This record gives sequence, C-alpha cells and structure tokens, in this order.
Amino acid sequence: MKTFNYAPASPIKDQLTMLAVSAGMIVVPLIYPFGLRIGRLRILGPTATTVLFIVGGLVLLAMTLNKVRLARALAAHGGKITVDGDRVTYPVFSKGTVSEATFAVSAVESQHYDEEEGELRITLADGTRIVLDSGFFDSTEQYDAFCALLKKSAPGSEPGENAASAAAAMNGRSG
Repeated sequence: MKTFNYAPASPIKDQLTMLAVSAGMIVVPLIYPFGLRIGRLRILGPTATTVLFIVGGLVLLAMTLNKVRLARALAAHGGKITVDGDRVTYPVFSKGTVSEATFAVSAVESQHYDEEEGELRITLADGTRIVLDSGFFDSTEQYDAFCALLKKSAPGSEPGENAASAAAAMNGRSG
C-alpha cells in the first residue's frame, strides 16, 4: 500500500501571486483609469477598460479563493491518496464537504497533464473523468510516483509524459 499526501502545506502562500494579480486588476484601474489605443486609434476608453479589468479581477479573485477553500478543506480532512493493489482511494470535494472515492488502476483508460491548469486528468474506462491538482502533492517526486503507478496499466499514456510538465509547473512551489 502506498500513500500520497494530497493537501498543500500552505494554501494561501501557494496562491499569493494570483491574489496579488487579481487585487491589482481591481485596484489599479480605479486609482489610475487608462484607455487602450493603438497608435492614435482609440480602442477602449478609460471607463470600458476599468470595467473590463475590474470584472476580470473579480472573476480571477473568485477562482483563486475557491482554490484556497478547496485546499483548506483537503488539509483539514487530511487529504491522502492511497494506492492499495489495484484500488486508488482519493479525496473528493463536493458541496462543501470532503468525501472519499475509489477507482481501479486497471480501469484507467488515459491520463493527461494539463500544463496551463496544473491538473492531472484521468479518464476511466466507464467515461468517468477525475481531475487532480498536481500542486496539492507534497513534491514532484510524489506526483511522479503516483503517475508511475497509474501508467503501469494506462495504455493512453506514455512514460515520462507527465513528469517534465509537472516538474516545470511545480518548480516555483515551496513546501
């Protein structure tokens, strides 16, 4: 039986950059309104640009705070992924609560690492899709070990496909 810690050590610290960017997108246009232009051609005036930046900043802030909330819930629950033979047990966050779900390693049809989102997307033979955030693993080594266990029976994945992408995404993480 192999256990992987699946809860970040510091949820807010991991999202500090996104919090700063979203706050900047909201505050800067309010303090210093600016428009967009190319050469002398005015594309957007200061009011429209301010509204777009504030709406974008609020959406980014909501997404970031949701990720922090998820990370805190997983940490409070003691988020662990357990691989016991052919069974994988992982935490699922749904409607404010964390529960456990399982799947068979032999049922893994494919897995793909989404570099932009930092997520491991696992597709099972019955069509179920599981999304695991690579940043929630303790280290790149733990993430690689988990992927290696899944790759043993996943025909849609090539060895090493996820390791380089995850390592690049997690280089900025501390913990």
